[in-house]
Amino acid sequence: MSDNQYNTFFDEIQDKFRWVFEYYHPYGVGSGCLKCRLFPICDNPGCPSCGYGKTYIHEHKHREIRGGTFNGVPVIYDLDQLRHICPICGATFVDTYDCLPWGHGITTEAENYILTMLGSMPMELIASSLGLSVETISNRAEAYAREQREIMLGGHYKYLSMDEVFIGYNADGSHRIYWVLNDNSLSWKSNNIMISVGRTQQEVADNLRRLIHGNEVIAVSTDMWQAYLDAIQEVFPNAAVVADRFHVIEDAEKIIDAMRKKVNCSKDDKEIMKKDRQLFLTYWMALSVDQMVQLDNYLSKDKKLEETYYLIQEFMDFYSQPDYDSALEYLCKWESKLFRSNVAAELMPFYNTLVHWLPYIMNYFLFRISNGRTEGKNNLLREIDKMGFHYGIDSLQACFYSHDRNQELIKWRRYQHKILVKQEKAEKVLNANRTSAITSDTAA
Repeated sequence: MSDNQYNTFFDEIQDKFRWVFEYYHPYGVGSGCLKCRLFPICDNPGCPSCGYGKTYIHEHKHREIRGGTFNGVPVIYDLDQLRHICPICGATFVDTYDCLPWGHGITTEAENYILTMLGSMPMELIASSLGLSVETISNRAEAYAREQREIMLGGHYKYLSMDEVFIGYNADGSHRIYWVLNDNSLSWKSNNIMISVGRTQQEVADNLRRLIHGNEVIAVSTDMWQAYLDAIQEVFPNAAVVADRFHVIEDAEKIIDAMRKKVNCSKDDKEIMKKDRQLFLTYWMALSVDQMVQLDNYLSKDKKLEETYYLIQEFMDFYSQPDYDSALEYLCKWESKLFRSNVAAELMPFYNTLVHWLPYIMNYFLFRISNGRTEGKNNLLREIDKMGFHYGIDSLQACFYSHDRNQELIKWRRYQHKILVKQEKAEKVLNANRTSAITSDTAA
């Protein structure tokens, strides 16, 4: 391949071929295609075996090369690749070109197009736009997944995030669940490290051991699944485990939902409350005035539901505390309110979960990491898998890697803009304070 990655195939063939434009069928006209005929410029190169200065053409080998897309149709280059023969030693050799990797029927541009489009469109559509088979696209995707996985496993990571994703059902009716491991080290992005099948302690531990620099991991964010905790402590004994805040809040919301289902009211009222169940699960500060009025009407129907709702809403403020000590003090006060309430028995399962996972829940205030970005990427993983009608694990991994690479620059620019806005706001406040101080001094 060419050393200059910005050269196109068309640029590099200028001194090696003369070319003739054959035809162009736009998208929707027949199969659609842009075709060029390439004629090699024969310069009778020297023999690479014996060094004799002049060889002769021995054979013409017809080749059809896919060169990417133009207006949604495949670009095809037709050429005769020449085989030369040395009159002295009899050795034969074939013309090779920097712009075309040996043995490939596609140009570098077409290959880059494949890797860029993975995860953005189905492989069938990529194959159609290039005039290739789906198997060719799949094979390149799987090779790309293997290449990138080796790179990702060799990375240096400070924070990790792990979770599982329910994809669907297998042929035997069992659940298809993928285990995902993401890099959570940077505040502006979360790149996938690997996807695997199986989430038992042994399976997770074996996957974590594949990280070349695993000893550098400081903390791992995970949901409250005991097998994950045991695997992390087995492989990374010096790393802290952070119980994901979103899973803790989700457990709390389940208590409100359970109380809503048990409320003592008419069947019609229950149906209406079921339709508006999201009102009970939304943080109260995010509700509009009309939504608050509607929610108060529902809560007035049952005292236990009302008390449970406000207790859980108070708990949600736990994660707004500024530091570890403040959070622990807030949790102790909330615990006292819980045991003085009339719904202590109903909230006991959630309280027991808090007590069991308390050290790992409190670790959030030391490291400030969560599975938030991982949960978002899990939704993306499901959508990509649906788009491909259940890709294999390697093809799905390739789509995920491709999406991460395409988004890196976009996310970096977004993060830079966010920092710039913060700096501008800080400068405005500073200038306002200076102006106010000058005015005060002048008045004095």
